[in-house]
Amino acid sequence: MADLYIDALATSVRARPGLQPSAGLPRRNMRRLVANMIARDRGIPAERMHVRRPVPGDPADAADYATTRRALDALGHPDDDQPLVVVRSGPVIDPMTSPLAGTVHAVGWTGEDVGISHLAEQGGTQVFHLLAWAVPEDRGATVVIVDDPAYVDVETEKPAFAAVALRVARTGALRIVAVGAGPAGTETPAEARRARVFSGPGACDAWLDLYAALSSGAVGPGEPVLLRTVGDERHGWLLLEAVQPRELRMSSAPMGE
Repeated sequence: MADLYIDALATSVRARPGLQPSAGLPRRNMRRLVANMIARDRGIPAERMHVRRPVPGDPADAADYATTRRALDALGHPDDDQPLVVVRSGPVIDPMTSPLAGTVHAVGWTGEDVGISHLAEQGGTQVFHLLAWAVPEDRGATVVIVDDPAYVDVETEKPAFAAVALRVARTGALRIVAVGAGPAGTETPAEARRARVFSGPGACDAWLDLYAALSSGAVGPGEPVLLRTVGDERHGWLLLEAVQPRELRMSSAPMGE
């Protein structure tokens, strides 16, 4: 792929997701109706569906884009117009919300905006296939990886309830070396064998662990880093080189309830 780098990294993680059983909501409550629809579509008991309560008094959270906005605010606005790519771990299910449009309006984004959800949990790695040709040579791009679902099957899903924002450019602190995916058990490239590995089942898990390692100074200059997304059927991976890890601009905006 064309040389791409990560120049800045920001995170927003919910301290307390505030899940509640959908069955405890009033029968005609819209969130309960949506949760029941999801349960029917998945063929699971409605009792397994829990709903994430919006933070009181936060309209952005009620509209399902609060973590995205916080991560973008922590990252900072770019100096010029550039594409905004928002990668969600699943589709927008609630017909009463439009997270991408809400984000663009709230932060005053003036560049192009793209929403991606079909990559599911692999979005945290596989989006870089698209960025290889989508990032402008002269402006870079901003990417937000979101794993903050409003509806959760508590028996099978363990989301991070987080958003990770990245500024991608043609130069920077972390170089993107390679990206790939395949069935469970897929081998990563030979150059990744000596890499420090960060792994998890969700789109944000490996990124959050990498953020913690970089913050502590555990990743040294020139060290290879492998991010792995371990799904039930497919594994995705992203190989990075920490060219100048101490030059990476980092920030976080924890989200309380």
